[in-house]
Amino acid sequence: MAIGTTSPGSDSYVRTVSAIAAAMSQGNFKRAYELAEWAIRNGLTGRIIFNAHGLGLQSSGRHLEALEDFYKALALSPKDAATLNAIGLSELALQKFTKAEKAFRDVLSIQPDNALAHYRLGLVLAGLGDHKQAKVSFERALSLRPNFPEASAGLASIAARTKDPAAARAHAEQTLSLDPTDPIAHHALAIIDLADKRYEEAEKRLRVLAASPRLRAEARADTLSLIGDALEGMGRHAEAFETYRAANNELRNMNFHRFEEERGSNTIRYMTDYFEKADKANWQIRDNGGDDPDGPREHIFLLGFMRSGTTLLEQVLSSNPQVVALEEKSLLSSHATTHTTSIEALDALSTLSGKELDEAREEYWNGARTYAPDLKGKVFVDKQPLNTIKLPLISKLFPKAKVLFALRDQRDVVFSCFRRHFRVNMAMFEFLDLEDTARFYASIMNLGQIYREKLPLDVHEHRYEDMIADFEGRVRAVCDFTGIEWSDSMRHFDKNAPNVDIRSPSAGQVQRPLYGEGMGQWRRYAEQLAPIQPILKPWVEKFGYPAE
Repeated sequence: MAIGTTSPGSDSYVRTVSAIAAAMSQGNFKRAYELAEWAIRNGLTGRIIFNAHGLGLQSSGRHLEALEDFYKALALSPKDAATLNAIGLSELALQKFTKAEKAFRDVLSIQPDNALAHYRLGLVLAGLGDHKQAKVSFERALSLRPNFPEASAGLASIAARTKDPAAARAHAEQTLSLDPTDPIAHHALAIIDLADKRYEEAEKRLRVLAASPRLRAEARADTLSLIGDALEGMGRHAEAFETYRAANNELRNMNFHRFEEERGSNTIRYMTDYFEKADKANWQIRDNGGDDPDGPREHIFLLGFMRSGTTLLEQVLSSNPQVVALEEKSLLSSHATTHTTSIEALDALSTLSGKELDEAREEYWNGARTYAPDLKGKVFVDKQPLNTIKLPLISKLFPKAKVLFALRDQRDVVFSCFRRHFRVNMAMFEFLDLEDTARFYASIMNLGQIYREKLPLDVHEHRYEDMIADFEGRVRAVCDFTGIEWSDSMRHFDKNAPNVDIRSPSAGQVQRPLYGEGMGQWRRYAEQLAPIQPILKPWVEKFGYPAE
């Protein structure tokens, strides 16, 4: 194509944009991308040009570059649903769920009856762990487009993961009647087979699914993990372990480029170095905690490490009418970014006072009230296992807060983190390798001990195994520490769990009465866990767990 005059309104510009639009309408996105590439090189701009270029990048998996184009297009036409949809898809592919949610909600503000946008919003909400709202979105998509297999498959998946087998089977069968090879429907049926202990049937279905060319890499990793569960159910533990390892390798290879240099262990390393050298006196200064007449009467942080029983304890406590508990809302994230990401920031945090403290507390409580508007006079429990890392911030902002530190056999914790998938981020990336998981656990426990030496913390250790052995005794001890009055409703926490949205891999476990199957699972894998035993041994001994 001759360059000619390329200013907007020129014949060359009009021909270029028309050619791009024609190529896109014909589904020839490669040609549209090539034309857009030429146009941009020659100084042309415009919504169609940027969108065509972005779609070409998006189709080859270059989502970050695609987003640059899409946001340029959006600046030129803020209400363009096609651009917003493209943004949502790339943000979703990058697991930037909050940004993807905004994009799809913006699409729906323009096109409220867009079934595909409702479905995609459901995918985003499911990625965020908000199963209730994801279900609403999938149902809305189906109401607008009754024969929509992807939406019914989404409902099947949610029902399977929230332990509703009848609904899962019904939605999966509806999906498969429209699309017999739909991977999500087969995945949901396999989850139900596992729950019903039909391990051989589950393995057979999952192995067919794992070979499907329709399966995305992340879904393949999840499928391999479920095959591991089926093998474990059949007592084939060595095979199960290798399958869990293969699943993690899939995720590790997918995400290595994102976390090769920026990992959760790096944060622990510099925080440990800082507080080993810190002068204890600098961290002992405390104010009155910023008393709020409309705030809770007690403020509790429930933390420790992932898979240490924090979800179970939270559900027990939240069954008490005096308690308001939030699960993993990351209310401290922005403050941690501001106050704990450098030596200079930590030095400043140690001397933080007055107005700055009050403003930080106000921001925290405003965030809490978006989820729990009525906190006055309640006992507020902020459950986030890895808030252990943020204890200096907690100590400074909330000097009157109490800390519940959850413990569980270190070998069970590490193996459970290794075999159960979390959404991959800087911290969760550590769980994709067994030795990395053990080192990450040990480093956080070590950091927690340093904090307890240097910070004025009010801490109560709560052992998962002790609560299994003496439920009422251990829960009453927690109540005494936190200022909660015992309620008989706490004995029936499993009756409350189905009515709340639990966003942890432990969701299914707390929706049943107390059981001891989670204790000592590591022993079935003692041979495979042998390489990490020296890493965990000091903590096994410190916290009083049996060596064998």
